[in-house]
Amino acid sequence: MAPYLPLYVLRSDGKAEVVTKARKKELNVPTDDQLSTRPDAKGNVDYFKELEAGDAKEVDWRRKLGGMLIGEIGGQTHTGSNYVLAALPENYRLYERVKSNSAGSETTDAYLYGHPHGRKKRYRSPGDFFPHLLWLATDESADPDNCSCKFCAPDDIQVFEKPDKPKPPEPVKKPESPMRKDSLPSKLPAIGTKPLVVIPPRSASQDKGINATKPPASKPLSAAPLPIPIARQAGPPSLTPTQLAPAKCFEQDQDSQWNKYLFRPGELAWFNRGNAWGLCLILKRTLTRDDHNNDRAKYHIQPLSHPSHHPSTRIIDSEDGLRPWLAWSPPAPTHAGLASAPNLTYNTIDWKAVASGRFGHGDPEVDGSIFAAKAVDDSLTLFEPLANNTVTTGERIYNGLYFGGEKIWTGEPVRLRVGSGQDIMVVHSIIERLKPGSTSTSSASILLVGDIYKFSTLQLQPGVEPPDNRHLPIRLRQDMEYRNRATIPIKRTLSYWKLAQAQTRVPITDVKGRWYESSTLLPILKGPAEFSRDLQRGEVGDAGQWMNARGDCNVTAGNNALRTGTRHVDRLEAFGKSIPAGTSISRGLDGPPEDQVFPEVPVATAVGQGHGEPMQGVEDGKAEVKGVSDGDIAQFMDLDRMEEGYV
Repeated sequence: MAPYLPLYVLRSDGKAEVVTKARKKELNVPTDDQLSTRPDAKGNVDYFKELEAGDAKEVDWRRKLGGMLIGEIGGQTHTGSNYVLAALPENYRLYERVKSNSAGSETTDAYLYGHPHGRKKRYRSPGDFFPHLLWLATDESADPDNCSCKFCAPDDIQVFEKPDKPKPPEPVKKPESPMRKDSLPSKLPAIGTKPLVVIPPRSASQDKGINATKPPASKPLSAAPLPIPIARQAGPPSLTPTQLAPAKCFEQDQDSQWNKYLFRPGELAWFNRGNAWGLCLILKRTLTRDDHNNDRAKYHIQPLSHPSHHPSTRIIDSEDGLRPWLAWSPPAPTHAGLASAPNLTYNTIDWKAVASGRFGHGDPEVDGSIFAAKAVDDSLTLFEPLANNTVTTGERIYNGLYFGGEKIWTGEPVRLRVGSGQDIMVVHSIIERLKPGSTSTSSASILLVGDIYKFSTLQLQPGVEPPDNRHLPIRLRQDMEYRNRATIPIKRTLSYWKLAQAQTRVPITDVKGRWYESSTLLPILKGPAEFSRDLQRGEVGDAGQWMNARGDCNVTAGNNALRTGTRHVDRLEAFGKSIPAGTSISRGLDGPPEDQVFPEVPVATAVGQGHGEPMQGVEDGKAEVKGVSDGDIAQFMDLDRMEEGYV
């Protein structure tokens, strides 16, 4: 099937809130009683639920509306192409009515809310809404009297002309249109020189379509239209983006998808222990279904500790209960004797002496996890070798590596230290280069080869659009589309990733770490309330601004040099004795069937602030921008004090 190209309607009259005849404000959605899923006395259920962007029925509405709209205003130029509305007009929301009885039979119907006349004026089908959409897309005067939909021009009044208004021009006739004449607005004005709908040129960048994935359920972004102009600016002719290679294994393919998994087996992460945050190794993961039948990630983790004691593994059934390792900085050790000895490492500490109290009072398990995490942050493990050219070029090529606490694949973006600080590289090769005349890997250098991109912004103006780049990973494209949906209606700016350098080599020490989607990570780091306020202001920043860089936690006042890291043969070796002997890391879909089996262990349920807040250092009321400053462990790892301002 040919890909669906996005169609953008640049105007909306939708209202999220209306004023009733009694001069009371009410939300323009189903009532609370209609949203209730409580069965009646006979066990029958009748309720409404909102269909999120990306739901199959919501996508079907947008496809049908896009097809009808392009049929009316597209002409012969766009014949043979498939089109889909990029989003429903702003403040129009699709709800599904679910009716079921105790016998198990169920029926569903969809209704579109948002008409400025209130919740009772709801559309029952795409054809029902299309006359109103066509008016939105073509009437520059924005006069609702020119709309022929059943709510703006009901049957009992639409045959009359208002005497105090001049008769608008006749509709533009399009003989090639497949629409029936009686379906067109009776008073549609001619399309002016400033179109209210944009038909972008057909582009291979739409290879996966905007409807391929669902947005995160915790990010209620309104479906604001994207006013992207038609014409394109040509990029520098000397810069050509590198073609993305296909994934070489199942797990790599899983991690290349937007909004699939935030964490990966073998990674170091923070986890919510209930009343405090701890550090853990991600052992395995799977997808389950939540109450709304949406995919939900579940993780099996191993908490880190000192060698003499290892806590049991846990199940984390929500990504709200986890944080990326680089989202926060580790606090100072709880034992004064350990905190005053900066050169100590996990492997050089006498943990029996720590447990006996020779280093002062503290929590050995917490300190064991802190020192273990710092050791992992200084580690590096290459995996999945692809080519061995040590005889000719002295180089080996790999498909991925564990760098510090994170797992990085070829074909995905990483954050860079060089450039503006927000530059990213799409990695195309991971290279191990041996020293001339040497076969030792301990002295080998690690290089990444890829395309470097800068975050760029354009003011919206006719005829200006960034170059289309079909070779950007889908995660980058989907995330940028999400961010633009929020910023364009408010800021009138269009953001994109601008190719700065192609096929560039950088040393591994220039890499901060993985790139994370703002649409996925910021709602977790900032909390849903603050993130929703940012969306309303059109401010969706870069998640990288909230992240530390690999190696930061091991930089001291006397030693600020960044290291390549300690090489390890396999990932488990990097965690050493901080995890029990016999621990295994799942290979996921690339491993044996038992790798997919989750053991029966306690499920860790987050308490306190469910979505959490960034663990920012608090000193004299000022919070650090990134991570946590060293300080008392109770301030930084105790959720009970979050309400007091310690986050």
